[in-house]
Formats: sequence, C-alpha cells, structure tokens
Amino acid sequence: MVMVAGALGTALAVSQCLVESVCYNDADCPSGQKCDVAAGKCKSLCHDDSQCPAGEYCQVSTGDCVTAECFVDADCPQGEECREHRCYPQETVRCPEGMQAIDNRFCMDVWEASRPDATEFYQGTDTTRAENRKGVMPWQPVTLPIAREACQNAGKRLCTLEEWIVACRGINDWDYCYGNDYDPLICNSIDTYCHCGPGTDCEGLDPCPFPHCYGICGAGLHSMPTGSFPDCVNSWGIYDICGNVWELADSGDGREHFRGGAYNCIDSERLHRCDYDASNISAKGFRCCQDAESQ
Repeated sequence: MVMVAGALGTALAVSQCLVESVCYNDADCPSGQKCDVAAGKCKSLCHDDSQCPAGEYCQVSTGDCVTAECFVDADCPQGEECREHRCYPQETVRCPEGMQAIDNRFCMDVWEASRPDATEFYQGTDTTRAENRKGVMPWQPVTLPIAREACQNAGKRLCTLEEWIVACRGINDWDYCYGNDYDPLICNSIDTYCHCGPGTDCEGLDPCPFPHCYGICGAGLHSMPTGSFPDCVNSWGIYDICGNVWELADSGDGREHFRGGAYNCIDSERLHRCDYDASNISAKGFRCCQDAESQ
C-alpha cells in the first residue's frame, strides 16, 4: 500500500505540472508564431490565404487570419465589387493607367511624384514634368508654383486639399491611410529604421521598432524609392500617401498645405495622420490628380 500510495502521489505531482503553456508577448512563442495576448496562447503566422480557415484571408502585414466579406465579385450584391476582401460600389469612372479612381469622383497618381530622370538612388534634376513611377526617389523639395507646373506639364493637376484628405482616409475613413492605429513598420516613418540591434540602447527590446522608438534608440532615417513599403497602401490603391515625403495639396488660397507626414517627422504618430496640416517642414513632395471620365 505504501508503494501504491507513493506511486500515486508521484503521478499526481507530475500531472499537476502538465499545464498548458501561457504566453504574454511574442518573445514567449516559438519562431514563426505570435502571441494572442487575449487568449494567452501562441498561434502560427499566416503567409497566404491557403493557410487560413474557410471564409478567412491572410492579412500579411500582421500574419493574422481575418474574416472576409468576399473573395470575388460574385460574393457581393449586384452593383458591388470585391476589393480588399470587402464589398464596395462598382467604380463608375475611368482613369488613365497608373492612376486610381477615388470615391468615384477623380483620379490620383498611384505613386508620389518623381522627376523624369530619377532613379532608385538619385532624385534627378529634370523639372520639366512630374512622373508617376514605382521604384524611384520622390521629387523633393518642391514649391506650390513648381508642383502646379510639373503636374500641368504631365497633363494633370496638383491634387486639391479636399481631394487629398478624401484619398488618404480611404473607403473606411481611417486616421491613417492603413488604419486607425499608428504602426511604424507599415509606412516610412522616423521610427521605421530605429537602431534595435546588438550594441544599441534598444538591444533586446521586443518588439523593436515600436512607436516613438526614435527618441530612445535613435534611427537611420531616410527617404525611400516609391512603393518600397508594399503594405503602405490605402483602400483606393494609393501608395505612400502616409510617410516617406510630405505631399503638397492645392487649397486655392495660395498657401502651401503639406499632408501625410514624412520619414523625418519627430512625432510620426501625430504628423502622419491624414488630418494633420503641416508647415515649416522639410522633405516636401507632391502627387498629381486628374478629373475622371464617366464610363
């Protein structure tokens, strides 16, 4: 009986240790997983839709599987189409190649304006017209008369202030072009290239980069070629409208209104918001718009 009792006691002691592991942050999880803090469990990251349950799609920027409203246009009611896994009214305007229809009202260049001779590493010097190209350094700095003329010479016009705000907020009327919460990794901000590696003040911090890490870690901030951040795109399909370089909008009052923040904003969480109107800044860029044609 003593032996049985001893064995039973050992078994009970072991069974009491067999508790499910709990995570409190991503560092508690194996590689390729993240911590669902609310549930206290590690879960695998997704990389494409095939790794998600039926009815969900992979949000690559976060690695989460998210419930989808639609996958193809046939999933939506008549007169609507599927974009970004949500149903929206079908576009009724036509835009030239390289531009996107905004709110069925006007067309906007997909990319920030660049000079005709710009390259991946060089901003160029040719000021004859504004180009709309991916993978080149954006045109900066710029003034209102130069931006107006550059867009006009490209057969377009400088976006108005009201148009710019509508475009930045997107279909969902977000605070940033990508959502309501600032994320230093989605667009090019002052926090994006924070010094987080070995030998830095932020070594071992997880996550890093993080909002406002620039003030703690320092950063190798710099502008980037257009389209360098694949997730920095709004629901209309416009890239880099938050971050990278400021964008000049035409208010018609002769004043220069810059919106969207830049790579060197000391408080990117505040200045990258779609509703922030800037002055006395550097990294001054722009983007062109055009009146849309009805289909």
